[in-house]
Amino acid sequence: MRPQAGRAGSRHLGYGLTGRIDSLPYPDGTRRGKWGKRMRRQLRVIAGVGALLVLTVTGCTTVSTESDQVALHYDAGAFSSTTYQACVTQNNRTWDGPGERYYVYPAGQRTFDFTGNEGSESTPFVVVSKDNQELTVSGGLTFHLDTSCEDEGGMLREFHEEIGLKFQPVMDDDGRTTKHWLDLLRFYVGQPLHKAMTTEAQKYDWLALYNDPATRAAFETAINEDLGAAVQATTGGRAYFLQFNLTLQKPTPRQDLVDGLAAVQVAITERRAIIEQNATVEEKLKQIRQLVEVLGPEGYILYEVFQRCLTDETAKGCPTFLPVPAGSSVDLNAGRPATTD
Repeated sequence: MRPQAGRAGSRHLGYGLTGRIDSLPYPDGTRRGKWGKRMRRQLRVIAGVGALLVLTVTGCTTVSTESDQVALHYDAGAFSSTTYQACVTQNNRTWDGPGERYYVYPAGQRTFDFTGNEGSESTPFVVVSKDNQELTVSGGLTFHLDTSCEDEGGMLREFHEEIGLKFQPVMDDDGRTTKHWLDLLRFYVGQPLHKAMTTEAQKYDWLALYNDPATRAAFETAINEDLGAAVQATTGGRAYFLQFNLTLQKPTPRQDLVDGLAAVQVAITERRAIIEQNATVEEKLKQIRQLVEVLGPEGYILYEVFQRCLTDETAKGCPTFLPVPAGSSVDLNAGRPATTD
């Protein structure tokens, strides 16, 4: 018998029988249609749970602070306002849900290098002395950012909300400070430092700053004492930066001043040499006058001849000196007497 075509959605079962496959029962008595719907519902539930797990894992916020780092935790969820939560101190790791924000800051001693070398924070500063001469000053500054965060975030939270937010992020994922941190330092530390140095340099002449160790020490000490107040004037009177310690290298004037100073030193050295030479001549003349008074002019001349001959017997006009043992007799040949005509 030739198989007959079934209706749409049905399949020919052979021998003239047709029917829907999903209406056939399974061994447990359930129909295929009901079982399929149940499976689809279960698959949708599983897919939903999986998506939720993926969202939870990928949306997790974490932070791990090193020994020289602290972090501020803020709730910044999509359906809530940004609010401060807690401070994460050094050597800590924490996890939170999606939407949380952590702001990491450097802790411990920091540096502001203004030597102009590779990796430094700034080029050297130029100041003007009391006598209106430019000098270039390089050096290094150490300081601390106040990272105290007790009492609802403390000074660190205040610093972050007043200043730090404008320079984020200040640290990268590798724990290194970023260009934003460098910009922050140049504005809030570098500019007050330059101003303090410029003000103090006006009290000294360039030569004293360049050549006098005591003046340089006083110059450095005065800036150290004034720097904290100068920085606070930039931060609105708040002591966000602490424990300043400035070390300055020898100020460098313009090269033409250095060359001129070298020429002056050469002239001074030459003048001193002439003075010393003249003093030697004057002492020699004094000795001659004393000998003339004792020996007379002729005696002094003879004295000088003998002095010269004793040091150089080959000199012209010098007699030959023969050593005579003590107590020995000496026979002198007076020579033949002169004859007269």
